[in-house]
Amino acid sequence: MNSVQNPFNETKRLAGRKWLKLFLQRHTDIARRKAQHLNPGRAAKLNKIIVNEHFQKLKTVLSELELFDKPHLFYNMDEKGCRLALHMSPDVLAKKGVKHLHFVAPEHGKNVTIVSRGNAVGQVIRPMILFKGKLRKPEWGDYLPLGTAVEMTDKGSMNTATFIKWIHHFAKYKPAKDVILIFDGASSHLDPEICDVAEEHNIRLYCLPSNTTHELQHMDKSVFKPFESYWDDEVQLYWSTYEREENRAINRRVFGKIFSKVWPKAASPVNGFRATGIYPFDPEAIPDTAFAPSRPSERPDLENDMTITPETEKLPETQSVPKASRKKGRTVH
Repeated sequence: MNSVQNPFNETKRLAGRKWLKLFLQRHTDIARRKAQHLNPGRAAKLNKIIVNEHFQKLKTVLSELELFDKPHLFYNMDEKGCRLALHMSPDVLAKKGVKHLHFVAPEHGKNVTIVSRGNAVGQVIRPMILFKGKLRKPEWGDYLPLGTAVEMTDKGSMNTATFIKWIHHFAKYKPAKDVILIFDGASSHLDPEICDVAEEHNIRLYCLPSNTTHELQHMDKSVFKPFESYWDDEVQLYWSTYEREENRAINRRVFGKIFSKVWPKAASPVNGFRATGIYPFDPEAIPDTAFAPSRPSERPDLENDMTITPETEKLPETQSVPKASRKKGRTVH
């Protein structure tokens, strides 16, 4: 290890627990944290160039529509897959030294998709629930919040036909004047017919850059992120009312009972608009640390390694050039 004396394990060439403990004691500004999983696409695309272009484009659109001072006309829509079970393993209290802890509960629950939208002043329009299948039973809508739409799809997720139905559902509750609808670039959202239907209802579409929604999607940050925690709390309360495991199953009819208690707690999008810099409009809202994964490694030999050889006009075989990031966001007037 650079000929520097150290107490590391010579075989594993790793620091031990004792070293880590002493290191953390010496550096009180460092703490052990759980890292957020980030796929390579998201790591590369969330960079300052793409985010700056996003804010420039959004500024232009808001100026053209004269919406800067009208937060009640800023809407964001997002979708969330909800498991009919726990999303995360619960925390429990146990005696120190106990190695095996179990929480007996049904597993492998089916998924239901929640489609919702809210504006920058905190108004949330009734959601749409997507169940998997072709035929809907009337009782599946029982206990859902008043005004909730229910649709059936082959996979229980959004498709273009259902998204068009959702736009009609949204149009029932939006103001009569022009509004801007901000959404992600999922393939089911990108179809010419969608643009035509949105224009009929005075809905101006704005698509976020691809692979950036973990930082730029308002509903994702302020509504659906806490939703899982509230959902798990209510699921455990529901299970606690039944002693026999076979009675604990959460099916599509039971979903409404739990969802109607969870949704009012989670449906508050105001903080999401502020955190993503939409309202108040703030191009500097995304913290600098969010761009860290997109920065190239600091390697002094990088320039030499990436040099194209005159003979082959190719890069060395051990190197590869990342594909240039392209902005996918678009607006439709």
